[in-house]
Amino acid sequence: MSIQGRRSDGEPKFRKTSSGEPTEGMGRDGYYDAHSEYQRSVAETGAALIDRCVAATTLPGDGESYVVADYGCSTGANSIKMVSRAIAAVRAREPGIAAAVLHNDVPTNDFNQLFANLAATPDSYLDLDPPVLPLVSVVSFFQVAAPIGSVRLGMSFSAAHWLSTQPDVFVPGGFYFADAMGDTQAALEQQAADDWATFLRARRDELAPGGRLLVQMVGTNEAGQVTARRLLHAMAEVGEAMASEGLIDLDAVDRYILPVYARTAVEAEQPLHDDPMLAAAFTVDEISVDPVPNPYLEEWNQDGDNFAYARKYAAFVRGFTESNLRLHLFDAAGDPGAGVVEEYFSRLEARFAAAPMEDRFEDWTLTVILARTGDS
Repeated sequence: MSIQGRRSDGEPKFRKTSSGEPTEGMGRDGYYDAHSEYQRSVAETGAALIDRCVAATTLPGDGESYVVADYGCSTGANSIKMVSRAIAAVRAREPGIAAAVLHNDVPTNDFNQLFANLAATPDSYLDLDPPVLPLVSVVSFFQVAAPIGSVRLGMSFSAAHWLSTQPDVFVPGGFYFADAMGDTQAALEQQAADDWATFLRARRDELAPGGRLLVQMVGTNEAGQVTARRLLHAMAEVGEAMASEGLIDLDAVDRYILPVYARTAVEAEQPLHDDPMLAAAFTVDEISVDPVPNPYLEEWNQDGDNFAYARKYAAFVRGFTESNLRLHLFDAAGDPGAGVVEEYFSRLEARFAAAPMEDRFEDWTLTVILARTGDS
């Protein structure tokens, strides 16, 4: 796939996008776990929705297991509690029912940390009796990740906003889809639409009739407020400043974009109108966009400690962006080494400390709940 960009001299340029995943996973060795308070806040907003989904699902027949799939599980710090809640709700409906949990992520994910978290998390589903079978699916969730028709409840938290491939675009002055214009904007919108439809087609194949799909991801509300727009503006300005000092290549900065797309509610529902097979496979239970409070700002409002706020905020950003930045910005600029990476996040932290409200992370979470019909 190619995406058209347009250089500042007006001459269009085409390049093939990189193959493979845009990220190797979130921060490893517990780093992401320690700095993903925001993602936990998002997952917790879906807790009651899990109970609702479980209550609505069709239970499996004799000799079958109730399978919960955790798509884009990362290291599980934020999803294990949600999955465990789902299993507990299933057992409340049918005590002793056979159950399994399928944790899914890309091959480069830190699965060792996932299993360590699974064993150490209080009230983990591993503690339930009869035992729940833990399984791992080591593939992209843009393809079928579970046996056909096996999943009763599919869940994904803070993951489905990632694009399937790294876009190759020219967006000077911006690191985000929201900064693109013209043909470049249209191409990014199309890639996001195609990826979301691909994600849903895979879930159509995996979900059993009567199953439910619960997805939460960053979104854009009806007023056009885009999740993380202030943050990505700050990240782009730090990158441009370092490029102006010769620390990284300016062309790499102009060509870098974080491969995340904050969909609107309308965009989330669109594939069910465009694809007859998806329209036959799913009915909409809920599609909504709601703000999630910023835990770092809430703490700063209480203690006024700019530096503590900046450390936590920068660590949160690093946890989910560093892999992509290394692969598609710093390595693209000639592999400048760890020193430049450290300098980048150090400057970002200093900027956060100087003006906490200026570059604050604002989140409008898009929630999608779909019911799997038996029509296809």
